[in-house]
Amino acid sequence: MTQTLTSLARVGAVLLAFLALWAAPAAAQDMRAEVRTWDGQSWRVAQPSLEVFYTIPAPQQGGSDPYTAGPKGLTSGGQVGTGSAATPVLSGSVGAMQNYFQGGPEPRQGHRQADYITVRRGGVERQIPVASIASLTFARHPIRSTLPPYIVNQHFRYTATAVLTDGSRVEADYINLGTLVLRGETAEGRLDFPWEEIQSVSFQR
Repeated sequence: MTQTLTSLARVGAVLLAFLALWAAPAAAQDMRAEVRTWDGQSWRVAQPSLEVFYTIPAPQQGGSDPYTAGPKGLTSGGQVGTGSAATPVLSGSVGAMQNYFQGGPEPRQGHRQADYITVRRGGVERQIPVASIASLTFARHPIRSTLPPYIVNQHFRYTATAVLTDGSRVEADYINLGTLVLRGETAEGRLDFPWEEIQSVSFQR
């Protein structure tokens, strides 16, 4: 009798484990986000994610192939973390640049989900896990740009307020999320919102 009860308990534990594994992806798919952009549009998207885009240089002759060498870790401008994502490259060795400008293999584009964002306040940086963010509201402040008008029409400095899932607030007096976009699904298809176009976003998990 005791052995039978023990066997039943083990079977029950296994079933609970399978149910937990099944429920986790379902919960992720059920996540929603309310997005408001600076031009006054509002969107409700499903399966939202924060994606960081990066460039991988073309392989060098006689060197290792960055396509197969594996990711080296990523922060976009020091502001976005993606764990083991590939390193964004805006410049490279002389050989890589020669290949590019002389018609060699072109760089490839890639993207990874961000695990955290970095905000600054008073010169102190703080990393906030994306899973801990309930809402994120940006404010932008026009600043005078030294670039010609035909290059940049208007330049802003961004601040942000993050409300976390535990109810606490994080005020940032500077934020720059580099190439990060908010990606989500609508009935019409997928939408990508560059972070500079977002006024506020709130997540419903």
